Amino acid sequence: MRTVYGINPVLEALKAASAIDRILLAEGRTGKAALDIIRHARQRNIEVARMPEEEIRRLAGTDRHQGVAALIHEEFKYYDIEDLISFWKESKEQAFFLILDSIQDPQNLGSLIRTANAAGLHGVIIPKDRASEVTPTVVKASAGATEHTRIAREVNLVRAIEKLKEEGVWTVAVEAGCRDTVYTADLDRDLCVVIGSEGKGIRRLVRESCDFCVSIPMRGQVNSLNAAQAGAVAIFEALRQRL
Repeated sequence: MRTVYGINPVLEALKAASAIDRILLAEGRTGKAALDIIRHARQRNIEVARMPEEEIRRLAGTDRHQGVAALIHEEFKYYDIEDLISFWKESKEQAFFLILDSIQDPQNLGSLIRTANAAGLHGVIIPKDRASEVTPTVVKASAGATEHTRIAREVNLVRAIEKLKEEGVWTVAVEAGCRDTVYTADLDRDLCVVIGSEGKGIRRLVRESCDFCVSIPMRGQVNSLNAAQAGAVAIFEALRQRL
């Protein structure tokens, strides 16, 4: 059993046909968002239980629940990298993947998954160790995009890169100090974008496995972006080049 909280995450869980046991809605909530949730729940014959906000806060473990939570039977479903590759091939599109190396901040992870889904990526790959997994906080930060995005957890990211290379996918590391920028490099190809952790960046072996690297040009006093911001810039520039 897992808990998803927040208006958008609960709505997306309902739309994604997740195995929801019941919806918990705070007493007195009657706005448009609450009515949308009730309507979607009724369409799927899912119980909507009214209860005090304090009880929802206890179940969600946070005050940021927006008065609603969903109890889902199953744990979050991760895919294998082979599943992601199969999904890409079935789409008949250029490959577009995202590898996140040791992202530990759940807010950044959620934002990156939201970006990946918005840009139409075929999947996101994260490591099993020393990184955030998909938690209720990540689901909330993604605005529910986790419920629609294929996410694989791999023990060895270097091996994951090798599997993508075997399928003709180029891997590009996004980090400071690269000669090419996201705007000068050719990203209009079968591509996997690699983003490193907030503090240490991309680990050496993962970086050495990438085909090339790009940086994001800076002109102000601040000389870096966080992982979510850098990932969004790189992903949407790659998407722009494909349009």
